Amino acid sequence: MAEAPDIIPILALLEDARDSGRCMEAATALRALSQLCSDNLQVKAALARALFGAGLWQEAWDAYEVRFDLMPEVFTKVTRPGPNGPEPMPMWRGGALPESVLVMGEQGLGDTIQFARFLPTLRARGVRVHAVLDPRVLKLLAPVLEGIEARPGGSSGRVQGVKSWLPLLNLPRALGLRPQQYQGRIPYLAAEPERVARWRQRIGNQGYRIGIVWQGNPKAPVDRNRSVPLAIFAPIAALGGARLFALQKGPGEDTEAPFALDRLGPEMDNGPDWFLDTAAAIMALDLVVTVDTAVLHLAGALGRPALMLTHGRNSDWRWQYGREDTLWYPSVRLVRCPDGNADWRGAVARAAFMIRTGNIPPAA
Repeated sequence: MAEAPDIIPILALLEDARDSGRCMEAATALRALSQLCSDNLQVKAALARALFGAGLWQEAWDAYEVRFDLMPEVFTKVTRPGPNGPEPMPMWRGGALPESVLVMGEQGLGDTIQFARFLPTLRARGVRVHAVLDPRVLKLLAPVLEGIEARPGGSSGRVQGVKSWLPLLNLPRALGLRPQQYQGRIPYLAAEPERVARWRQRIGNQGYRIGIVWQGNPKAPVDRNRSVPLAIFAPIAALGGARLFALQKGPGEDTEAPFALDRLGPEMDNGPDWFLDTAAAIMALDLVVTVDTAVLHLAGALGRPALMLTHGRNSDWRWQYGREDTLWYPSVRLVRCPDGNADWRGAVARAAFMIRTGNIPPAA
Protein backbone atom coordinates (compact mmCIF):
# COMPACT_ATOMS: atom_id res chain seq x y z
CA MET A 1 0.00 0.00 0.00
CA ALA A 2 1.22 3.49 -0.79
CA GLU A 3 0.55 4.72 2.75
CA ALA A 4 2.90 2.24 4.47
CA PRO A 5 6.15 4.25 4.07
CA ASP A 6 4.42 7.31 5.56
CA ILE A 7 3.06 5.35 8.52
CA ILE A 8 6.40 3.95 9.67
CA PRO A 9 7.96 7.21 10.99
CA ILE A 10 4.65 8.31 12.50
CA LEU A 11 4.27 4.96 14.21
CA ALA A 12 7.84 5.14 15.52
CA LEU A 13 7.18 8.55 17.05
CA LEU A 14 3.98 7.39 18.72
CA GLU A 15 5.57 4.23 20.09
CA ASP A 16 8.42 6.36 21.43
CA ALA A 17 5.81 8.54 23.16
CA ARG A 18 4.26 5.45 24.70
CA ASP A 19 7.61 4.06 25.83
CA SER A 20 8.41 7.45 27.37
CA GLY A 21 5.32 7.25 29.55
CA ARG A 22 3.03 9.43 27.41
CA CYS A 23 0.65 6.52 26.93
CA MET A 24 -2.59 8.51 26.87
CA GLU A 25 -1.17 10.87 24.26
CA ALA A 26 -0.02 7.92 22.16
CA ALA A 27 -3.38 6.16 22.50
CA THR A 28 -5.29 9.23 21.36
CA ALA A 29 -3.14 9.64 18.26
CA LEU A 30 -3.16 5.92 17.47
CA ARG A 31 -6.95 5.80 17.63
CA ALA A 32 -7.05 8.42 14.89
CA LEU A 33 -4.33 6.66 12.90
CA SER A 34 -6.15 3.33 13.14
CA GLN A 35 -9.23 4.94 11.64
CA LEU A 36 -7.17 6.10 8.67
CA CYS A 37 -5.30 2.80 8.32
CA SER A 38 -7.91 0.30 9.39
CA ASP A 39 -6.11 -2.64 7.79
CA ASN A 40 -2.66 -1.93 9.22
CA LEU A 41 -1.86 -4.56 11.86
CA GLN A 42 1.18 -2.68 13.17
CA VAL A 43 -0.98 0.33 13.98
CA LYS A 44 -3.57 -1.87 15.67
CA ALA A 45 -0.92 -3.60 17.76
CA ALA A 46 0.63 -0.27 18.76
CA LEU A 47 -2.81 1.00 19.79
CA ALA A 48 -3.39 -2.03 22.00
CA ARG A 49 -0.05 -1.53 23.76
CA ALA A 50 -0.71 2.17 24.27
CA LEU A 51 -4.16 1.49 25.71
CA PHE A 52 -2.74 -1.06 28.16
CA GLY A 53 -0.04 1.42 29.15
CA ALA A 54 -2.65 4.11 29.72
CA GLY A 55 -4.67 1.78 31.93
CA LEU A 56 -7.67 1.79 29.57
CA TRP A 57 -8.13 -1.91 30.07
CA GLN A 58 -11.55 -2.59 28.61
CA GLU A 59 -10.71 -0.85 25.35
CA ALA A 60 -7.26 -2.42 25.38
CA TRP A 61 -8.65 -5.96 25.62
CA ASP A 62 -10.77 -5.36 22.53
CA ALA A 63 -7.83 -3.87 20.64
CA TYR A 64 -5.61 -6.77 21.72
CA GLU A 65 -7.61 -9.12 19.51
CA VAL A 66 -5.24 -7.97 16.78
CA ARG A 67 -3.10 -10.87 18.00
CA PHE A 68 -5.43 -13.24 16.13
CA ASP A 69 -4.26 -11.68 12.87
CA LEU A 70 -0.63 -11.22 13.88
CA MET A 71 -0.23 -14.83 15.00
CA PRO A 72 -2.84 -16.86 13.10
CA GLU A 73 -0.78 -20.03 13.50
CA VAL A 74 -1.21 -19.86 17.30
CA PHE A 75 -5.00 -19.93 17.32
CA THR A 76 -6.83 -23.16 16.60
CA LYS A 77 -9.87 -22.75 14.39
CA VAL A 78 -12.99 -23.55 16.40
CA THR A 79 -15.88 -24.71 14.24
CA ARG A 80 -19.30 -26.29 14.56
CA PRO A 81 -21.32 -28.38 12.09
CA GLY A 82 -23.21 -26.28 9.55
CA PRO A 83 -25.57 -27.00 6.67
CA ASN A 84 -22.69 -26.78 4.22
CA GLY A 85 -19.99 -28.27 6.40
CA PRO A 86 -17.99 -26.86 9.34
CA GLU A 87 -18.55 -23.18 10.07
CA PRO A 88 -16.89 -20.83 12.60
CA MET A 89 -18.25 -21.15 16.14
CA PRO A 90 -19.34 -17.81 17.66
CA MET A 91 -16.91 -16.25 20.13
CA TRP A 92 -18.32 -15.28 23.52
CA ARG A 93 -17.15 -11.75 24.33
CA GLY A 94 -19.20 -11.15 27.47
CA GLY A 95 -22.75 -10.28 28.41
CA ALA A 96 -25.29 -13.05 28.92
CA LEU A 97 -23.58 -16.12 30.28
CA PRO A 98 -23.57 -19.19 28.03
CA GLU A 99 -24.70 -22.50 29.47
CA SER A 100 -21.33 -23.96 28.49
CA VAL A 101 -18.25 -22.54 26.82
CA LEU A 102 -14.98 -23.77 25.36
CA VAL A 103 -11.85 -21.91 26.54
CA MET A 104 -8.84 -22.33 24.27
CA GLY A 105 -5.33 -21.90 25.62
CA GLU A 106 -3.03 -19.68 23.59
CA GLN A 107 0.51 -18.36 23.27
CA GLY A 108 3.13 -19.28 25.87
CA LEU A 109 3.16 -21.28 29.08
CA GLY A 110 3.55 -18.08 31.09
CA ASP A 111 0.33 -16.74 29.57
CA THR A 112 -1.44 -19.97 30.48
CA ILE A 113 -0.23 -19.86 34.09
CA GLN A 114 -1.18 -16.19 34.38
CA PHE A 115 -4.70 -16.38 32.95
CA ALA A 116 -5.78 -19.81 34.20
CA ARG A 117 -6.71 -18.07 37.46
CA PHE A 118 -9.90 -16.81 35.76
CA LEU A 119 -11.29 -20.25 34.93
CA PRO A 120 -12.77 -20.82 38.43
CA THR A 121 -14.49 -17.40 38.22
CA LEU A 122 -16.24 -18.47 35.05
CA ARG A 123 -17.29 -21.77 36.61
CA ALA A 124 -18.49 -20.02 39.79
CA ARG A 125 -20.97 -18.07 37.66
CA GLY A 126 -22.70 -21.30 36.70
CA VAL A 127 -21.07 -21.89 33.33
CA ARG A 128 -20.01 -25.39 32.37
CA VAL A 129 -16.39 -24.85 31.35
CA HIS A 130 -14.40 -26.92 28.90
CA ALA A 131 -10.73 -25.93 28.63
CA VAL A 132 -8.18 -27.00 26.04
CA LEU A 133 -4.74 -26.26 27.45
CA ASP A 134 -1.10 -27.14 26.89
CA PRO A 135 -0.69 -30.72 28.16
CA ARG A 136 2.63 -29.88 29.80
CA VAL A 137 0.95 -27.77 32.51
CA LEU A 138 -2.35 -29.57 33.10
CA LYS A 139 -1.08 -31.22 36.28
CA LEU A 140 0.42 -27.95 37.54
CA LEU A 141 -2.92 -26.19 36.98
CA ALA A 142 -4.95 -28.83 38.85
CA PRO A 143 -5.87 -26.38 41.69
CA VAL A 144 -7.74 -24.11 39.25
CA LEU A 145 -9.20 -26.90 37.13
CA GLU A 146 -11.48 -28.45 39.75
CA GLY A 147 -14.92 -28.93 38.25
CA ILE A 148 -13.65 -27.99 34.79
CA GLU A 149 -13.40 -30.43 31.91
CA ALA A 150 -9.80 -29.92 30.89
CA ARG A 151 -8.21 -31.68 27.96
CA PRO A 152 -4.80 -31.41 26.29
CA GLY A 153 -4.38 -29.26 23.23
CA GLY A 154 -2.28 -30.06 20.22
CA SER A 155 -4.71 -32.23 18.30
CA SER A 156 -8.18 -31.93 16.83
CA GLY A 157 -11.19 -33.03 18.84
CA ARG A 158 -14.88 -32.50 19.46
CA VAL A 159 -16.66 -31.16 22.55
CA GLN A 160 -20.35 -31.97 22.74
CA GLY A 161 -22.92 -29.32 23.63
CA VAL A 162 -20.69 -26.25 23.30
CA LYS A 163 -22.12 -23.37 21.29
CA SER A 164 -19.52 -20.66 21.92
CA TRP A 165 -15.86 -20.30 22.75
CA LEU A 166 -13.20 -17.77 23.70
CA PRO A 167 -9.39 -17.62 23.95
CA LEU A 168 -7.92 -17.83 27.44
CA LEU A 169 -6.61 -14.26 27.44
CA ASN A 170 -10.09 -12.93 26.66
CA LEU A 171 -11.43 -14.06 30.04
CA PRO A 172 -10.93 -10.79 32.02
CA ARG A 173 -12.78 -8.81 29.33
CA ALA A 174 -15.59 -11.34 28.87
CA LEU A 175 -16.09 -11.62 32.64
CA GLY A 176 -16.30 -7.84 32.95
CA LEU A 177 -13.57 -7.71 35.57
CA ARG A 178 -12.03 -4.43 36.68
CA PRO A 179 -8.25 -4.16 37.05
CA GLN A 180 -8.66 -4.27 40.84
CA GLN A 181 -10.10 -7.76 40.41
CA TYR A 182 -7.34 -9.19 38.23
CA GLN A 183 -5.30 -10.58 41.11
CA GLY A 184 -8.09 -12.62 42.57
CA ARG A 185 -7.06 -15.09 45.24
CA ILE A 186 -3.29 -15.44 45.65
CA PRO A 187 -1.84 -18.04 45.74
CA TYR A 188 -3.98 -19.89 43.25
CA LEU A 189 -1.47 -22.65 42.50
CA ALA A 190 0.22 -25.00 44.96
CA ALA A 191 3.23 -27.29 44.87
CA GLU A 192 2.86 -30.94 45.79
CA PRO A 193 3.83 -31.36 49.50
CA GLU A 194 5.95 -34.45 48.84
CA ARG A 195 7.96 -32.64 46.18
CA VAL A 196 8.38 -29.60 48.43
CA ALA A 197 9.76 -31.80 51.21
CA ARG A 198 12.18 -33.46 48.79
CA TRP A 199 13.47 -30.19 47.35
CA ARG A 200 13.75 -28.58 50.78
CA GLN A 201 16.02 -31.43 51.79
CA ARG A 202 18.01 -31.06 48.56
CA ILE A 203 18.38 -27.28 48.86
CA GLY A 204 18.86 -27.12 52.62
CA ASN A 205 18.24 -24.18 54.92
CA GLN A 206 21.64 -22.51 54.91
CA GLY A 207 22.09 -18.93 53.73
CA TYR A 208 19.74 -16.78 51.68
CA ARG A 209 18.51 -19.03 48.90
CA ILE A 210 17.82 -17.33 45.55
CA GLY A 211 16.55 -19.02 42.38
CA ILE A 212 17.52 -17.31 39.13
CA VAL A 213 16.39 -17.44 35.49
CA TRP A 214 18.27 -15.49 32.84
CA GLN A 215 16.86 -16.50 29.47
CA GLY A 216 13.50 -16.89 27.76
CA ASN A 217 12.64 -18.64 24.53
CA PRO A 218 15.14 -17.29 21.98
CA LYS A 219 12.60 -17.83 19.17
CA ALA A 220 10.15 -15.33 20.70
CA PRO A 221 10.25 -11.87 19.05
CA VAL A 222 10.33 -10.19 22.49
CA ASP A 223 13.37 -12.13 23.67
CA ARG A 224 15.93 -9.52 22.64
CA ASN A 225 14.44 -7.17 25.24
CA ARG A 226 14.18 -9.65 28.10
CA SER A 227 17.00 -12.24 28.19
CA VAL A 228 20.30 -11.35 29.90
CA PRO A 229 23.79 -12.88 30.16
CA LEU A 230 24.11 -15.16 33.17
CA ALA A 231 27.24 -13.27 34.28
CA ILE A 232 24.99 -10.26 34.99
CA PHE A 233 23.89 -11.93 38.25
CA ALA A 234 27.39 -11.66 39.78
CA PRO A 235 26.50 -8.77 42.17
CA ILE A 236 23.71 -10.89 43.65
CA ALA A 237 26.00 -13.89 43.98
CA ALA A 238 28.50 -11.67 45.83
CA LEU A 239 26.02 -10.77 48.57
CA GLY A 240 27.01 -12.13 51.96
CA GLY A 241 25.23 -15.41 52.66
CA ALA A 242 23.62 -15.60 49.20
CA ARG A 243 23.29 -19.02 47.57
CA LEU A 244 22.17 -19.03 43.94
CA PHE A 245 20.20 -21.88 42.37
CA ALA A 246 19.54 -22.22 38.63
CA LEU A 247 15.86 -22.57 37.74
CA GLN A 248 16.72 -22.26 34.05
CA LYS A 249 15.49 -25.09 31.84
CA GLY A 250 15.98 -25.50 28.10
CA PRO A 251 17.89 -22.84 26.12
CA GLY A 252 20.69 -21.34 28.19
CA GLU A 253 20.56 -24.06 30.83
CA ASP A 254 24.20 -25.07 30.31
CA THR A 255 25.65 -21.56 30.28
CA GLU A 256 28.84 -21.40 32.33
CA ALA A 257 28.57 -19.21 35.43
CA PRO A 258 31.48 -17.05 36.68
CA PHE A 259 30.26 -17.53 40.25
CA ALA A 260 29.01 -20.34 42.48
CA LEU A 261 25.71 -21.59 41.05
CA ASP A 262 23.90 -24.70 42.20
CA ARG A 263 22.42 -26.62 39.28
CA LEU A 264 19.48 -28.52 40.68
CA GLY A 265 20.14 -31.48 38.42
CA PRO A 266 18.71 -33.24 35.38
CA GLU A 267 15.95 -34.84 37.46
CA MET A 268 14.24 -31.47 37.83
CA ASP A 269 11.05 -31.48 35.73
CA ASN A 270 12.41 -34.35 33.69
CA GLY A 271 9.13 -35.66 32.36
CA PRO A 272 5.97 -34.75 30.47
CA ASP A 273 4.60 -32.58 33.32
CA TRP A 274 6.39 -29.26 33.47
CA PHE A 275 7.11 -26.97 36.44
CA LEU A 276 6.08 -29.43 39.19
CA ASP A 277 9.63 -29.63 40.54
CA THR A 278 10.23 -25.96 39.77
CA ALA A 279 7.18 -25.04 41.85
CA ALA A 280 8.41 -27.20 44.75
CA ALA A 281 11.91 -25.72 44.52
CA ILE A 282 10.48 -22.18 44.55
CA MET A 283 8.66 -23.04 47.78
CA ALA A 284 12.02 -24.08 49.27
CA LEU A 285 13.74 -20.83 48.25
CA ASP A 286 13.68 -17.39 49.85
CA LEU A 287 13.46 -15.42 46.60
CA VAL A 288 13.29 -15.75 42.83
CA VAL A 289 15.10 -13.26 40.57
CA THR A 290 14.18 -13.74 36.94
CA VAL A 291 13.65 -12.14 33.59
CA ASP A 292 10.14 -12.14 32.10
CA THR A 293 9.49 -15.86 31.69
CA ALA A 294 6.99 -18.50 32.79
CA VAL A 295 8.95 -18.98 36.05
CA LEU A 296 8.03 -15.42 37.04
CA HIS A 297 4.34 -16.21 36.59
CA LEU A 298 4.77 -19.45 38.50
CA ALA A 299 6.40 -17.69 41.46
CA GLY A 300 3.63 -15.07 41.43
CA ALA A 301 0.88 -17.70 41.22
CA LEU A 302 2.45 -19.47 44.22
CA GLY A 303 2.57 -16.18 46.12
CA ARG A 304 6.35 -16.37 46.52
CA PRO A 305 8.64 -13.30 46.65
CA ALA A 306 10.12 -12.49 43.26
CA LEU A 307 12.03 -9.72 41.53
CA MET A 308 11.62 -9.42 37.76
CA LEU A 309 14.40 -7.75 35.79
CA THR A 310 12.88 -5.85 32.91
CA HIS A 311 13.89 -3.51 30.10
CA GLY A 312 13.53 0.14 31.04
CA ARG A 313 11.04 0.94 28.29
CA ASN A 314 10.26 -2.09 26.16
CA SER A 315 8.65 -4.29 28.77
CA ASP A 316 5.60 -6.36 27.96
CA TRP A 317 2.16 -4.72 27.90
CA ARG A 318 0.99 -6.53 31.07
CA TRP A 319 3.56 -4.70 33.23
CA GLN A 320 2.46 -1.24 32.03
CA TYR A 321 4.80 1.74 32.13
CA GLY A 322 7.03 2.70 35.04
CA ARG A 323 5.32 0.55 37.66
CA GLU A 324 7.29 -1.42 40.23
CA ASP A 325 4.24 -3.36 41.43
CA THR A 326 1.88 -5.33 39.21
CA LEU A 327 -1.86 -5.80 38.88
CA TRP A 328 -1.32 -9.54 38.80
CA TYR A 329 0.93 -10.67 41.64
CA PRO A 330 1.32 -8.95 45.06
CA SER A 331 4.57 -10.82 45.77
CA VAL A 332 6.33 -9.61 42.59
CA ARG A 333 8.33 -6.42 42.15
CA LEU A 334 9.62 -5.13 38.82
CA VAL A 335 13.23 -3.97 38.66
CA ARG A 336 13.55 -1.83 35.56
CA CYS A 337 16.80 -0.91 33.83
CA PRO A 338 17.59 2.57 35.15
CA ASP A 339 18.57 4.20 31.84
CA GLY A 340 15.20 3.45 30.23
CA ASN A 341 16.83 1.00 27.85
CA ALA A 342 18.85 -2.16 28.48
CA ASP A 343 21.23 -1.34 31.34
CA TRP A 344 20.89 -4.81 32.82
CA ARG A 345 23.90 -4.28 35.06
CA GLY A 346 22.13 -1.33 36.59
CA ALA A 347 18.96 -3.37 37.11
CA VAL A 348 20.88 -6.19 38.80
CA ALA A 349 22.77 -3.73 40.98
CA ARG A 350 19.45 -2.33 42.13
CA ALA A 351 18.10 -5.83 42.76
CA ALA A 352 21.19 -6.64 44.82
CA PHE A 353 20.65 -3.48 46.85
CA MET A 354 17.02 -4.42 47.46
CA ILE A 355 18.07 -7.86 48.68
CA ARG A 356 20.86 -6.49 50.88
CA THR A 357 18.51 -3.98 52.53
CA GLY A 358 15.61 -6.41 52.86
CA ASN A 359 13.43 -4.38 50.50
CA ILE A 360 11.73 -7.30 48.80
CA PRO A 361 8.01 -8.13 48.70
CA PRO A 362 6.66 -10.53 51.31
CA ALA A 363 5.08 -13.84 50.40
CA ALA A 364 1.38 -13.59 49.68
